[in-house]
Amino acid sequence: MKYHYLKVWIEDHIVYVILNDAERQNQFNSQLSQELKSIAREIIEMNDIKVIVLGSSGSDFSIGLEAPFETVVPENESYGTVTLASAAIEEWSRLPYPIIAALDGQCSSLGLSLACVADIRYASDNAFFSVPEVTWGCVPAGGITQRLPRLIGKGPAMSMLLGGERIEASQALTLGLVNKVISSASLWEETCNEAKRLAKLSTLSMQFTKECLLRGSELPLEQALRLELDIYMLLQTSHDRMEGVQAFLEKRPLQFKGE
Repeated sequence: MKYHYLKVWIEDHIVYVILNDAERQNQFNSQLSQELKSIAREIIEMNDIKVIVLGSSGSDFSIGLEAPFETVVPENESYGTVTLASAAIEEWSRLPYPIIAALDGQCSSLGLSLACVADIRYASDNAFFSVPEVTWGCVPAGGITQRLPRLIGKGPAMSMLLGGERIEASQALTLGLVNKVISSASLWEETCNEAKRLAKLSTLSMQFTKECLLRGSELPLEQALRLELDIYMLLQTSHDRMEGVQAFLEKRPLQFKGE
């Protein structure tokens, strides 16, 4: 598929996906949402992918939805955009590979909803985050009402979801919304370096650890612990597990095959 609102390439088992509508601050519309949905479906069918890097062109990651008072949009068209965007974000949430996001400038509304499905989030020192929908008389969408409280806790999430509070990068780091704050000039390079580091690790280990984290968080503790043990036992006979042991004993670099 050819992309207009995204820039996509693959290099050394890493998929790079860039929101590529800087002129409109990577605003969510039906076309961008459809492209995000399509690329997620393409990625999940790829066999040799290890990591996904999500970034943006321009000075903002994404403003998400445009405020309804900025332009007059027919109600059915607005509903269709939000529905499609929510479906696209859900597709991204199902991707088994680690997702690392580079968040620069404004990350709001559905842009933050998308960022929340990433497993690791790096932010620039000028990034800021908000969920302004309630101040527009709307309800936030894209799964943000469920994912944000799981990331930063119900109290801080309430301030953002109910009051439209904007938080800066330093506060986002304190709350655990982002993993690291980096200068804007170095953000993309450091994000890519982390992706390359992860790409050298065992694909199986990363995918199954992600499954433990995501599926386990939705289960009672006893069942989640059982899931962890079952997956641990499943990987005991894998090539990557034996390679980890052999590389340690032989004091040589790891050579994982994802098997």
